[in-house]
Amino acid sequence: MLKKITASSMLVATLLLSTGCAVKTGNENLGTMEKSELDTKIVKGKSTKQDIKALLGDPDRTDFDNNSLEKWTYAHTRKDLKLVNYVPVANWFVAGTNDTTKSLVIVFEESGVVKNFITSDAKGETKGGLFQ
Repeated sequence: MLKKITASSMLVATLLLSTGCAVKTGNENLGTMEKSELDTKIVKGKSTKQDIKALLGDPDRTDFDNNSLEKWTYAHTRKDLKLVNYVPVANWFVAGTNDTTKSLVIVFEESGVVKNFITSDAKGETKGGLFQ
């Protein structure tokens, strides 16, 4: 009986550690797309503001560039807890998250067609605990 409880506990712990917890913020549509997918779906000189809204929804931020052209910015961040966060006592001293940030900036011509865009993916970490 004790072996069954131990085996079950280990299975549950393994499942919890392997799936982990993630916190997502920003544009969820952007978070699910790869850079190559964006490169094929956004076409300079052809895609319109309506096309971009249909693809990604409303931008996180709108602004104007130095030439007074409208600029839309989208961002998405995912924070995955590090495995050490689940280790009792050790997590008091060292903890944190592994972070992935995606961003997309689109500049439109006065006609509302995409003039240019740039995407970026960045990886980083957030550190916590007494020794951070």
